Amino acid sequence: AGVPCHPTGTQPSQLTSDPPWTPVFLLEEVKLTCRGSSVPGPTEWYLDEQLWQRTRSDYIYVSKKHPGNSRYQCRSPGARLSPPITLSFSNDWLVLQVPVRVLVEGDELLLRCRG
Repeated sequence: AGVPCHPTGTQPSQLTSDPPWTPVFLLEEVKLTCRGSSVPGPTEWYLDEQLWQRTRSDYIYVSKKHPGNSRYQCRSPGARLSPPITLSFSNDWLVLQVPVRVLVEGDELLLRCRG
């Protein structure tokens, strides 16, 4: 199984998070924004490869009450499904954060320590 393919557009949607770091603390809100074509219509949000909700806006706020990882994707009207991003939610006192975006070999890795 997995996310069904919808050939509604040629370009994939682009999913970004603010803050762009993981893990985040429990109950901390993360703003996810989905960019695609300028076609009007609802944005589809996927949580762990399942359609989760549809919104009129191109952004959504997410948070968790329990620790763990969640994979998010989106589909903007007129565009294809975005590549996934994984957010980890932690109840530790201190977290070493890494960027949410995918890194390739040779990229500089910026780390951030938060308490």
